[in-house]
Amino acid sequence: MSGAMRNKVQRKFKMRGYTLKVEALSEIHSFVSRFSEAEDEALDLLLDELHHSSLKSSILDKESVHRVVSLAGSRGCSGGEPNKHTGKLPIHGDASAKATLSRDRFVLLFQRLSRDPDFSRPVFDTDISDYGSCQISTIQSLVGQTEKRWVMGLISQLEDGHFYLEDLTAAVEIDLVNAISFAISVHHLFSSPSFDTYS
Repeated sequence: MSGAMRNKVQRKFKMRGYTLKVEALSEIHSFVSRFSEAEDEALDLLLDELHHSSLKSSILDKESVHRVVSLAGSRGCSGGEPNKHTGKLPIHGDASAKATLSRDRFVLLFQRLSRDPDFSRPVFDTDISDYGSCQISTIQSLVGQTEKRWVMGLISQLEDGHFYLEDLTAAVEIDLVNAISFAISVHHLFSSPSFDTYS
């Protein structure tokens, strides 16, 4: 093993909290030499296997390294033919996957809207607009509040004739009798790369 390679191995293992004995270093060298093009990946694989195995000490000897090397070799480093799936895979996800997808989309939009300058709280008490700070609040935080708040949520119809505005924290019934349709603005809002304000 070259001096540069020896130093690299010792440095990587020391960064993870391991101390190597000389015979452990030679065992690691014999493992890494099998992967001439991907030495760093082989070292990382070995370190990950060491992390998941139960060791008696942080000082590694030849037996402990050999045990982990044999584990890493049995998990697919042999270079054989990859496993093929022969069964039918479903095209559509189940209900929990669809709910997770909707929840992740909502969180993504909430994070994007929270970073927008019009909806982020000012650092100093300066008047950004006539409306004051337009910070987005959760629906659950509306309990007991009397001042105007900005919320983001999904309109859902849980019962016939009753509409609810809901987010990840709560749902509140809303009256849409005098509501204005924002279909054009909402389409532009989600198709444009940045959020715009509309008056």
